[in-house]
Amino acid sequence: MSIRTNWYAIYTKSKAEKSVFQQLVNLGYETYLPIIIETRRRTDRTVNVEAPLFRSYLFVKINEKQYSEIPKLIRGFVKFITIGGEKIVVKESEIETIKKFIQYDSNTLQTTNETFTLNELVEFKQGVLKGVKGNLVELRGKYKFAIRIESMGTSLLVETSRNFVKKVAEVVKN
Repeated sequence: MSIRTNWYAIYTKSKAEKSVFQQLVNLGYETYLPIIIETRRRTDRTVNVEAPLFRSYLFVKINEKQYSEIPKLIRGFVKFITIGGEKIVVKESEIETIKKFIQYDSNTLQTTNETFTLNELVEFKQGVLKGVKGNLVELRGKYKFAIRIESMGTSLLVETSRNFVKKVAEVVKN
């Protein structure tokens, strides 16, 4: 009988994402730390640096026993993300969507906690995001595609042309 595993989001100490990730990998856990390339200005130059997509967050795929062991084993671990004290399982499809967004173009990828309610539901027609669905929003005169990561209460935004998406259905207004 195989032991059931799920993805969980871990909240880390500030700037400890990579350290926590490496500790989990070294212990043999399946772990995912979404990394993007950010351009930062220095006084004398511009540099590209690797940065976590979600500050102080990473993901680990574990079973119930491991869920209780990890807090004792990992330096920099703060807590598992919960809502009302209940464990939050991150869907495999949400992990795959994050991976697709990062492959698409990490330079235009942003995160937001903004909730989208009155937008069209769209689906990518082509490219590495083909088949990914989310809400289309217009920000600062440009079209941006937002996909809600429900278990974390956050959204991913990527800039795209309207030609790359098709309308699926309208969000029901309450």
